[in-house]
Amino acid sequence: MKVIKKLNNNVVLALNRSNEDIIIVGKGLGFKKIPYELEDESIIEKIYVIPKNTKAEEVLASIPTEIIEVTEKIISYGSNILNKELNSSIFLALCDHINFAVKRSKEGIVVKSPLYWEIKHLYQNEYKIGLEAIKIINKELKLELSSEEAPFIALHFVNSQIGDNDMMETTKITSITGEILNIVKYHFKINFNEESFNFTRFITHIRYFILRQLNKEHLENDNEFMYDIMKKKYNEEHKCVKKIEEYLYKNYGWTCSADEKLYLIMHIQRVKSREYSI
Repeated sequence: MKVIKKLNNNVVLALNRSNEDIIIVGKGLGFKKIPYELEDESIIEKIYVIPKNTKAEEVLASIPTEIIEVTEKIISYGSNILNKELNSSIFLALCDHINFAVKRSKEGIVVKSPLYWEIKHLYQNEYKIGLEAIKIINKELKLELSSEEAPFIALHFVNSQIGDNDMMETTKITSITGEILNIVKYHFKINFNEESFNFTRFITHIRYFILRQLNKEHLENDNEFMYDIMKKKYNEEHKCVKKIEEYLYKNYGWTCSADEKLYLIMHIQRVKSREYSI
């Protein structure tokens, strides 16, 4: 592994054995004279991959060292809160975002996320990470970055948990999730208990339902008999699912198999029965 650029004392840009750009984190990696061959790879704490078709050296050249340090702190904090390994492509994307957010802040520009409600309510842990990230940035860089940036930072952590999706796809999933929830909410005239297990399960189901639609994958119609039984037993939930089906077809050209509708009925029945009326 060859180290080719120092980002700070503990973060460097390197080439792996396939001659691909990677970012590696480890104590003292930036102290040696660059370039050099890294013999002892046991000192590496983290490896971040570079998204395809990205010229990492060009991107990183425009990002100050203190932004890189702050980004690493935020990712470490977020990983601990979520208690999981994040997609290693998060580093460069979040670093670039924070750099531009800081520039906007210095120019007095505040951008509000159109998905503020969805992010705050659907991804509560990630939103908390976004809020803490603002505190870290403000403390380390002596700024007053607006909390309006929190949803944008949160979305990077959402994206880093959904495989290899790009940010546009993550944003679309979040937006459509909110649209489906609104259909359910206003059909039954209820407010959701966002802390409940049933709500969390419902959100997870919707997310993967949308992912299947985006990837043109569909559950097979293996449970049509059960679907026929459930739509009669839970007639009001079925009406709600039909509204969802019609909305998705009209706006996105998506169709729903009997199995997809069956699972939506079951999740809606659970979440509806434990919520309270508006």
